[in-house]
Amino acid sequence: MFRSSTVKKKDEDPAHALNAALRLLTRREYSILELYTKLSQKYTKEAVKDALKKCIDNSWQSEKRYMEMLFNHLKNQCYGPRKVVMEASKKGVKSEYYQQYLDETDWIEIALTFLNKKIPNDLELTFENKQKYLASLARRGFSTSDCLEAMERYESDRFLSNRSEEHTSELQSPMYL
Repeated sequence: MFRSSTVKKKDEDPAHALNAALRLLTRREYSILELYTKLSQKYTKEAVKDALKKCIDNSWQSEKRYMEMLFNHLKNQCYGPRKVVMEASKKGVKSEYYQQYLDETDWIEIALTFLNKKIPNDLELTFENKQKYLASLARRGFSTSDCLEAMERYESDRFLSNRSEEHTSELQSPMYL
């Protein structure tokens, strides 16, 4: 009635673990923790450690490259510094690898890019709408001060662009031609 369950034994060969690590690394960059977790499912602890050591020694795996890839991905998706820190910590990346990126990035500009993408041009910015978009920025990992500064810049840019459109349309009216 019951089937006898056979527990698969983990492979002890470090060469097999190394081949599996290289297969994974050819597709994308992995943090050491991610790679360790994936390899540990099929290989013994010793085999995984040997494979990871060889990958690191030969620069096939690099925490710096991984962090660069992760940072660019999150920045292009308009996420803030808190999200970057959270994702890097979750992936086991030490702060020494991402601190430089955090310091050199203009987070207000990224938040402003998000607002420009998200807010329709014809939307009236009421208090409720502003709160909604500020909350959206906060959920994406921006600090309160960055959110408020980005919203102020968005409003001033929008005001200036509306003013220039009005001025251009006045100059093109039949009265001026």
